[in-house]
Amino acid sequence: MKRTNLILIACLFISAFGQSQEPISDADYKALLEKSPFNSVYPKNFTKAADAYFEASMQIYTKGPIKEKEAHLAALATSAATKCQYCIPYHVSQAKRLGATEDEIKSAIMIAADVMRMSTMFYGNEFDLEKFKAMLKN
Repeated sequence: MKRTNLILIACLFISAFGQSQEPISDADYKALLEKSPFNSVYPKNFTKAADAYFEASMQIYTKGPIKEKEAHLAALATSAATKCQYCIPYHVSQAKRLGATEDEIKSAIMIAADVMRMSTMFYGNEFDLEKFKAMLKN
């Protein structure tokens, strides 16, 4: 499974670089913008590749090893930690659509906050990483 995913990602990157060099017609560009308004954030000649990558990468939510609701809760936690104001409402709406409760949503965000807090504490205090890893082995 991992090998298949790596091959898929490699093919997407190769495809992306190949497509990015090809000029895109105004009609094709307009069609891609109609397909998804998100395509407007890419330079015109990268739009085909970006659209293909986005379509493939979104499958991690529906076809990945983590159940879809939990995948969106993980993405929500990441979105909160990275302060992505666009990502948060999307992943909240998807998690709710899939049956997530308010407590599950709040827990995902609290987990992200806890990870960020501890990361800040360890990093800021220059806690020895090798010592930390050794503690985990016991």
